[in-house]
Amino acid sequence: MDLGLQGRVAVVTGASRGIGRAVVEGLLAEGCEVLAVSRSGGAGPGVHFAADVVEPAAGAAVVAACLERFGRLDILVNNAGGAEPLPFEQLGDDDWQRAFDLNFFAAVRMARECVEVMRASGWGRLVHVASVSGREPDHRFAPYSAAKAALLNWSSSLSQAYAADGVLSSCVVPGVTLTELVAANAASTAARTGTSADQVMARQLARHGVAAGRFGEPEEVAAAVVFLASEAASWITGATLEVDGGTLRSV
Repeated sequence: MDLGLQGRVAVVTGASRGIGRAVVEGLLAEGCEVLAVSRSGGAGPGVHFAADVVEPAAGAAVVAACLERFGRLDILVNNAGGAEPLPFEQLGDDDWQRAFDLNFFAAVRMARECVEVMRASGWGRLVHVASVSGREPDHRFAPYSAAKAALLNWSSSLSQAYAADGVLSSCVVPGVTLTELVAANAASTAARTGTSADQVMARQLARHGVAAGRFGEPEEVAAAVVFLASEAASWITGATLEVDGGTLRSV
């Protein structure tokens, strides 16, 4: 199936590892040019640009770099995010602010800079990587869950605001995916509780009740992102596409 991405230009945040890196690889395979944004600006596929998307000026810098290198900008994948498990009673204001800065406000700022470029060309895709925790909150990750819920709501607002201009906004909603971040959180929980990371992951699989009986791989989530970024998704906006192996059961 031709996804109509040949010659398009994408910006992917959080691109150095996990789902972000898999998205970059998937877009490149479809003929996209990709500006891969990460704090390290490290090695890997795509053209790399070092930026901390939490910084208020990062969005403008990323867009300027993309236009200078490629002369256009068609796709934004807001993938940067992260969380750490903490009991609710240990959370302070700074913990909540950090979670929203990374998992919500960074996406808002990036989209704000990209939308006008896309509107001018009459074509754009805004794809946001959310989480099942935004639909069914996990009390161990309360700030992250709340920020991802905000991301889902805001994407719907964007879809209503800009669809008539050809700029579409949707979310991919991954379940637990076997990334470096998940491994690090499992190790942190194991150290705190005196168990092993494997035991933590086994309990998590049982707690989530994943119908498929396993966690996801980054490439499986990336496939959904690439589809929503494509010409094939030309009448899809405001959507939430669950890629979770049957974790979510509510409509």
